[in-house]
Formats: sequence, C-alpha cells, structure tokens
Amino acid sequence: MCLIHGTHCWHGILAHLVLVRRAALPRSTIQLTYGSGREVWSDIPQMVHPGAQYSRAPITQAILEIQCEVSSDVDIDALQNIVNLNEFPRVEDAKHVQVDLGRSGETTSQRLGFVMHHKSGRFTVGSRSTGLSYTENAPYSGWEDFSSRALEFWSEYKKIARPTGIKRLGVRFVNQINIPKPQIEIKDYVRTAVDISPYLPQAVSGYFLQVTVPLDKFDSSATITSTITASKTVGTTSLILDIDAFQIVDISPEEAVSEDELCSRLNTLRDAKNYTFEACVTDATRGIIS
Repeated sequence: MCLIHGTHCWHGILAHLVLVRRAALPRSTIQLTYGSGREVWSDIPQMVHPGAQYSRAPITQAILEIQCEVSSDVDIDALQNIVNLNEFPRVEDAKHVQVDLGRSGETTSQRLGFVMHHKSGRFTVGSRSTGLSYTENAPYSGWEDFSSRALEFWSEYKKIARPTGIKRLGVRFVNQINIPKPQIEIKDYVRTAVDISPYLPQAVSGYFLQVTVPLDKFDSSATITSTITASKTVGTTSLILDIDAFQIVDISPEEAVSEDELCSRLNTLRDAKNYTFEACVTDATRGIIS
C-alpha cells in the first residue's frame, strides 16, 4: 500500500525509474484503427473497447512532434514564418543551452528557432532546426482536428526548413485525473505505480515515476510519467498520467513520406497512446472520467 496526500506537490521525488530505449525500431507500421484492433487489445483482461469515449476526458495537453534533420544553411529567422504572426503574436527564441561541468562552468547557447503562442493561449507551435511541435491545451478538440492542424504547420515547415530526414515521431498526451479525496491509494487509480518497501511508512508526501516500455504491437515505445500535482480544489488529489508514444525512425529524402503514410504512422501512435492509457488506468479512474 502507498498512500499519497493530495495536498502536497510532487517535489519530494520518491522514485524515478527509467528503462533504456531501444536503439531503432522497424520502419514498418501496423494499420490499426478503432474497431479493427480487437486482437491487439484482447491481451489486457477486462479491457474496455478501444473506441471508448469519456464524457469527462482528463486531457489537459496534447502534443504532436516531428523531429528531423535540416540542411545546414536553413534560415533560422524564417522558421517563424510558418504561422500567421497576427494569430501567434507572442514569439520566444528556442535555444539549446549547454553547461560545461568542468572548472570553467561556462554556459553556451545555440538558437534553434522559435516557440510561438496563439493569442488565445490554447495553441503553441515550435519551429526549430530540430523539428516541429504542435501543442493544444484543454479543451482538447479531438484527434481529427488536432492532427489536421499539426500537419498544416508541418506542410509550411517543410517549405522553409527543407528537412533532410525524419528521426522521431511522437504523440504525447498529459492527463490530469482529479480524485475527490484528500488521500488516495495510488494503485486504486493507476496500475503503473511504485511499490514502497513494507519496512517504510506507506503514507508519502511526494510521488514521481517515469518508465519507458516497448510496444511491439505498434512498432513503437511509450514513456509513461505519473506524478501528483497541486490541486486547486480542497479535499481533491490531482494525479497526472503523461503518456508519450513515439517511433524512432530514419527516413531519408529518397524515402519521402507521403502525407497518407505520415498520417498512418501518427494514427498508429495515437492507438499506442490509447492502448497505454487503458492499460494503466483502473475502473475507479474510468468511473471518475465517464
């Protein structure tokens, strides 16, 4: 048993478990859509149907990322032009910062591109020399709308950055499950959790777990992060379940990916994310979000 007090933040790190990612996954992907994935889902006992819709879906943030390599002569300043700056007025530099851990302690930074925020505060586009990211904050608009918007920005990004290869595809969803209890047993709500030694106190004030698992059925992997965040409601515990489903790929310009194939790969990652979510949560969680 591991009891967590919801009134505390997760800063007291309890466990950080990271498994090594596989080096490279096969490029082939499975064609899996809702309604056709029963065989894949059948290995989880009492699994709900993969097409289940939750009336109180806990998604607080959705992120789609395409990491790539670009030509060395790319115009960094032009990367902000993939959006309408009237719609995305707040623009920040995206930098890679490196600290010399030797005696000098010198810090160097390299400008990679821009992070641009929509005037509504709901949408963010990252346009960098390392790839494109698209973020949507709650309320989540649904996969079709979310992925279509991301691919529209990808289309503009390709015109300016001229990618020389795609290296990673990722679909990440951050879920916040608000449990109307000041103290919870974590495993009542998520199946992927930390075991506390029976010789230690079972009531803890901080909790953090991260693990990466291969999902061979989807030619993908998923990084699962679970933690507790401060709740805005007294007597409520807010449990975070962050799932990043990704494929490590090596697609060269000669193997130019069609929009249909890219959509297929991203749809597979969405299925992998949903599979992971359903595998992690319990019926108690489903009762809260249904």
